[in-house]
Amino acid sequence: MNKLLIGGLLLTSSSAFAQSCPVDVPNPIHIENGGISVYEQGQPKLVIDKNNDLYINGSKVDLTAVQQKAIDAYSKDVQIYLPQMAQLAQEGVGMATDVLGTVANSFESKDAFNQVQSLINHLGEQAHDKFYNSKGEFVMPAEVFSSMDGDWKTEFESAMKQVSVESVAGVFAALSEEMKNGNLDFTQLQSKFADLKNRLREQMVQRSDEMKVKANALCGSIEGLAEQEKRLQQAIPQLKDVPMFEI
Repeated sequence: MNKLLIGGLLLTSSSAFAQSCPVDVPNPIHIENGGISVYEQGQPKLVIDKNNDLYINGSKVDLTAVQQKAIDAYSKDVQIYLPQMAQLAQEGVGMATDVLGTVANSFESKDAFNQVQSLINHLGEQAHDKFYNSKGEFVMPAEVFSSMDGDWKTEFESAMKQVSVESVAGVFAALSEEMKNGNLDFTQLQSKFADLKNRLREQMVQRSDEMKVKANALCGSIEGLAEQEKRLQQAIPQLKDVPMFEI
């Protein structure tokens, strides 16, 4: 088994997304109470509330009916697409769990992989915390894409080393248990590993490709939000002072 096989799935969402999404997020974007806010220095500078009223620096901006309709559409799209980033990260963790299940089900000793699962669960919690604050509000971090390809990637790669070590340890523990019980001879061992390797390779390729497709589609949606914001800024010039996206 490739030692980085399980860990590779966990990295797919962040690395593929970061490399293919040329959008900058200059300030944190919060989605809370049915509205969205752009923060600067810990304070909301631009707010579109649940009634689609627009506030900039605490002052309400008077909008025409046409402007109000445009703000409404934009706010809905932001609230649909941005949280999908967190969902994508969690899906990577779910895929890793599925791969681990394939490995564990190939052996009789399922408990041998408990530590690996605990590490994957912990990574899932970390991924969640990247996008949700202590109040449970979704937060798109500033410079999120460059962070994914920098600090976040380094952090996850370090965690992957632990996952990989525990994965291999789990395999050998399960294998030792089966050999001790006389359930395997050398020929059966070779056959088991060959079959497992093939199944994991197929699963890895399929799931990684699925993740990349979803990441690229979501990136396209966020690029669309950036273009939508440009048009909105032409209709409501005050929005240029506190941009959500830059492209």
